[in-house]
Amino acid sequence: MESNQATRQPKQTRSIKTKEKIRNVAYQLFCEKGYFKTTTNEIAKVAEVSIGSLYFYYRDKDMILVEILDRYNESFLKVHESMNVQLESYRENPKLWIMGLMEEMIKSHRASKEFNKELKILSHSMPEVSAVMEKQQETVRQMTLDYLKAFYDMLRVKDLEAASIVVVNIMSSLVDQIVFQDNPVDDSRIIKEGVDAIHQYLIRQDSD
Repeated sequence: MESNQATRQPKQTRSIKTKEKIRNVAYQLFCEKGYFKTTTNEIAKVAEVSIGSLYFYYRDKDMILVEILDRYNESFLKVHESMNVQLESYRENPKLWIMGLMEEMIKSHRASKEFNKELKILSHSMPEVSAVMEKQQETVRQMTLDYLKAFYDMLRVKDLEAASIVVVNIMSSLVDQIVFQDNPVDDSRIIKEGVDAIHQYLIRQDSD
């Protein structure tokens, strides 16, 4: 996969919209057909632009994928920012923070469920995809670490960096189970038990 810098960076509103349309169509096709089965000609056709217009903005299909991944990663950063604003309110009920983060992760994965499946496949053959997925994981870990630092006096754990890794791995495993698997029990029950387990691991009983 080559550099993620597009061949042209549009400045006019019409050009920006055209580029966004190409990217959005590519995303839809990657989800529906898979990355390798989607061609630039097909992307151009569905986006209702000439193949020349597509190559005006993107050198190849890889470049489109990298830009999609960049936007995908930004969604995690927005979650981080919105939850940071509410950190103090979560102090009254730490379970709300745990529940909120898990639900945001589930929401994000469900919104791009097919794309996430495709990314898991692509991560084995494209280092850039693997790097983006690792970056997303690190973003969630940093969100968790920020919370632990902000409410250190309420915690029973002392090694916050290690604890953030433990929590993120538990959450990620549960999110994958809920989003990608057919479960014998309702999702809400899995979420509740996961939240309770993480809460008991992190928070001192006298802080409730």
